[in-house]
Amino acid sequence: VTSRTRWVIKRDRRLIDTGEYEIVTPDKIADQDIPRIAELYQMLYIDKYSSHNPQFTEAFFRLALQEQLLNIYGLRRNGRIDAVLGFFGRDTVMTTPLFGYDTTLPAETGLYRMLSVMLIDLSAARGQLLHESSGVGQFKRNRGAYGTLEVSAVDDRGGSMAIRGGWWLLEKLLYRIGVPLIQKMKL
Repeated sequence: VTSRTRWVIKRDRRLIDTGEYEIVTPDKIADQDIPRIAELYQMLYIDKYSSHNPQFTEAFFRLALQEQLLNIYGLRRNGRIDAVLGFFGRDTVMTTPLFGYDTTLPAETGLYRMLSVMLIDLSAARGQLLHESSGVGQFKRNRGAYGTLEVSAVDDRGGSMAIRGGWWLLEKLLYRIGVPLIQKMKL
């Protein structure tokens, strides 16, 4: 970890240390918080990024809390949750399928930065590697993350020649154009 990385994380942590926001642990997330959690996820993942992201509902979040499918944390100010994250861990890795914050608040509030440093601290406390998936690459690199190419496998052996040919063509396009572009742009 570079000295710049340590400085950036320390700066982000100071946002939490101001006490303006209270960290809400999973045991303090109440049933009345669930609509707000769904709204925050919607604001970021669906409204800001893509309607093709998973459409998590209040029922999903209620079940995730009841069955402890996700460890859900929030940032509360004046009685209202303004940011939320949810993660799960398996063996030595944790990942965060739930991230959301009030996108109507000024960026200077630092909600994304506070959530990110919370994740870094939680992964360190749990002794797990933090997998943050793609997006905002430079932001994550500034906090010590590094990119790794992820791939998916498709078993097309039962498909027709046309289907198999389509998958073959997609593979060639991805490895000749997509992967070099991702690497060049550090996505």
